[in-house]
Amino acid sequence: MLGFFQSICIATRPKTLVIAVSPVLVGSSLSFKYGSFDGFLFCFILLSAIFIQIGTNFANDVYDFIKGADDDKRLGPMRVVQAGLISIKNMKILTALAFTLSIIFGLPLVIKGGLPILFIGILSIISGYAYTAGPYPLGYNGWGDFFVFCFFGPVAVCGTYFLQNNSLSYASIILGIIIGCLSILLLCINNLRDINTDRKVGKRTLAVRFGPRFIRFLFITLVLLTYLLSFGLTYIMMILNTYLFYLLLFITVPIFIIISKNIFQLSGEALNIVFGQVIFFIILYIGILIASILL
Repeated sequence: MLGFFQSICIATRPKTLVIAVSPVLVGSSLSFKYGSFDGFLFCFILLSAIFIQIGTNFANDVYDFIKGADDDKRLGPMRVVQAGLISIKNMKILTALAFTLSIIFGLPLVIKGGLPILFIGILSIISGYAYTAGPYPLGYNGWGDFFVFCFFGPVAVCGTYFLQNNSLSYASIILGIIIGCLSILLLCINNLRDINTDRKVGKRTLAVRFGPRFIRFLFITLVLLTYLLSFGLTYIMMILNTYLFYLLLFITVPIFIIISKNIFQLSGEALNIVFGQVIFFIILYIGILIASILL
């Protein structure tokens, strides 16, 4: 039997935290490029974002189990409540604790940014909890992708940039769209893998609503859009380093082709391998993107 703290670590889903960290790093990198960067502020933004993501993951773990989406036929990675490693009561407490920590680390951000940051923080926490919980769970009604795109994309990147610069820029908005598109890629794989089990429990994801073919083409469209926007940042807005943009294409396009082939050929539990490939793709893309902003 796994220990309690080891089970908590599993429930945080460390691989998914890249979605919370990425917009903060990208927004901060753009701010640094323009000569405005506060390391103290950066740490609080990062910690608040991470705990919002952890709180969301904890809520998903417990409420997906309660609603029947996670049972003994689950195809994805282990969920600790479903596996009996953490009780429903304790996971609810951990969810509240994670969101509370996000609020505590967010207080200096509200003091610095005022009402806009307070509004963003409250909406982010509500959306994270309501993704699977509450009377109208977003993930069960086809709105999960939209809210992930918004709050882990433009809202997070622009919010980070605003806190560092007290302003917004077209570049921060475009970078936010890029990060939002990349964030949805993980949902595409999850929803494609779980389409049959989600349909049985009434979880109406985009995959359930429109079918696997739609999700596969959505995945490809999102990646192509990120390349197009990155091209614009490089050659029209002159934000990204040209040579590193070439490197971005050289390294990530072959991986994208492999992933695209896999999502058309694989289904069910086999897509767990693709999930790891997508995380690797996202980390590489964002890492080179950040370097191309700074250099």
